[in-house]
Amino acid sequence: MRNKWFVSLLMVVVMMCACWTGAVAEEVRKTFTSGAYSCVLLDDGTVEIERYYGSATDFVIADTIDGKKVTAIGEGAFRYYTSMTSVIIPDSVTAIGEKAFYECKSLTSVTIPESVTSIGDYAFCSCKSLTSVTIPNSVTSIGNYAFFACDSLTNITIPDSVVQIGANPFAYCGNLRSISVSPDHPNFSIIDGALFRKADKALISYLDGTNSSTYTIPQGITAIGDDAFARCSSLTSVSIPDSVTSIGDYAFYGCTSLTSVSIPDSVTAIGNTAFGCCSSLTSVSIPDSVTSIESWAFYACSSLTSVSIPDSVTAIGDYAFSDCPNLTLTVPRSSYAAEYAKTHNIPYTYPDANDWLNN
Repeated sequence: MRNKWFVSLLMVVVMMCACWTGAVAEEVRKTFTSGAYSCVLLDDGTVEIERYYGSATDFVIADTIDGKKVTAIGEGAFRYYTSMTSVIIPDSVTAIGEKAFYECKSLTSVTIPESVTSIGDYAFCSCKSLTSVTIPNSVTSIGNYAFFACDSLTNITIPDSVVQIGANPFAYCGNLRSISVSPDHPNFSIIDGALFRKADKALISYLDGTNSSTYTIPQGITAIGDDAFARCSSLTSVSIPDSVTSIGDYAFYGCTSLTSVSIPDSVTAIGNTAFGCCSSLTSVSIPDSVTSIESWAFYACSSLTSVSIPDSVTAIGDYAFSDCPNLTLTVPRSSYAAEYAKTHNIPYTYPDANDWLNN
């Protein structure tokens, strides 16, 4: 009986190994090299460019490789390709993958064909010489930070076909002065130079290139998205309406000229590093509606001297007030914030500390 059991078990193990070996072999068969291209053969018989190892400057990407149609530019396919100054993507391609042209620092122009439907996360991140991009009317999605830190980009048009835009795709584009959206765009809108998503009434991107010192977020907006104002170095003050309920991660990160911000009593959460490195910010009053302050929220706010935290706050993340050397927190007695201040060795006081003067 034991021998039969052992034989059965051995057969199962052998079959599993055979299946695993077959799966690995199948995976290996899907990858091939042709000239300077490393490719993946997709299930439909078309090709995704996995990596390019050439050195061309003005580059036209092949529309077929080994007789197979190229339909996708894979993750990081041309990353760190610093010698490329221009690229033409063939009209066989439907998808530009994550970090596809990451840090192509000499790239000045890119031609995206009408066949492309998606531009991945960080696709053109840190293409610092890129001056203009035409997004065709076939594109339906633009990924998170797709054009992050494209310092030379001055204007861009979002076609009516776009349905989804991730976290601020134009963050750190310090010279971007214009985002164009048609007045009848079904999903997005421009108000006073800022980009908004209609579905959830969220502010996606504010343009530092406008060099405006003040900005009033329109009434009715409910969310300030991740990195929405990041590194807007000209901004000195922002007025947030009482319709806003959340301030996203890195929302005002690196706004080095920001001296004042009014947080309304509709806001319930302040995101990770939301005001990090706002080195000119001197004081903040957090309203009773806020329940959580995420990690690094006010990190390196070197001019910050006072923050009032109400009893409603029941969660404060690690390093929320790290590197704020001049800060004193004002906290209610026996509150979560008071305990947080004690535990993290942050100077604090109570709002009623001087009441004895009036007695």
